[in-house]
Amino acid sequence: MYRVQFDEIGKASDQVYLKKVDNINAINENEVLIEVICFPINPADILLVEGKYANKPKLPSLMGAECIAKVKKIGNNIRKFKLGDIVLPLVRDNWVEEKIVTENEIIKLPNNIDVEQACMLKVNPATAYLMLNNYVKVKQGDFIIQNASNSSVGNYVIQLAKLYDINTINLVRRKEVISTLKDYGANYVFKLNLNQKEESFIKSSNPKLFIDAVAGEHVNTIASLLTDNSTIINYGLLSGENIQLDPHNTIFKNIILKGFWLSLWLNKMSIEEKNKLYSYLSELIIKKVLFTKVEKVFHINNIKEAIGAASDFNRDGKILVTTSKA
Repeated sequence: MYRVQFDEIGKASDQVYLKKVDNINAINENEVLIEVICFPINPADILLVEGKYANKPKLPSLMGAECIAKVKKIGNNIRKFKLGDIVLPLVRDNWVEEKIVTENEIIKLPNNIDVEQACMLKVNPATAYLMLNNYVKVKQGDFIIQNASNSSVGNYVIQLAKLYDINTINLVRRKEVISTLKDYGANYVFKLNLNQKEESFIKSSNPKLFIDAVAGEHVNTIASLLTDNSTIINYGLLSGENIQLDPHNTIFKNIILKGFWLSLWLNKMSIEEKNKLYSYLSELIIKKVLFTKVEKVFHINNIKEAIGAASDFNRDGKILVTTSKA
């Protein structure tokens, strides 16, 4: 079988390659063998190869934050899963054709779920849901603001906010994505560089939550428009700059800055809590409340080409990779 790995830090499309390894023929009584169906290429996957993610990888390194898979073989002590079940692995290193996991490392999903949408379930929908529901009590009719609104997380925030009747103010770099975001349910979409009229509107809407993926001086600009006692959640560093926040905003407006990393959340959640979270989100995918546009699906044999496509920030949708032998 094949797995994707890299031996050196560098440009992802140069360093990542397919490695042929022995097939997995045997598992023990407490293990589950799963067959990966497809996986998305996320920015964090590329950052890992570039050495810019949270932890430096031990080389050579496997990769892949998420995927969707099917149960191929179960150990004698396995009771929660059966052959053919569709499962979501909670562990990393998922860019492989097959892998061994334990019962507590996978979540069973409904068999009628769209596997392309489900392969993106673990990271971005959960990130959007947890940021929206666990920091500030946002009620129907309230306003929130976010940047990187055309990202996958941004799209899920818009879709969830629409479901909860929360108004979203969405900041983007490119005006050509504005109509697409409004189709998703965005209430207001502005360019990142706000004019005076837009700033006045944001101030008057009293947003109490700002979801930030950009960092840099932009954070302070938006903080000055937030209502008192607001919260900023930072989950990205697209600007490549440190967060700037004026003491006036933290002292006199009592604005709180929090960081979000999904791995920390999942580490502190029980398996029951994880099942509840992903059961809820998977039902929203089945009902088509949550979805992400897919630009192209590559075969794992073309992993370098797939990574090149995923690195293009002007693409219109996610890049997925299938391991299908057909």
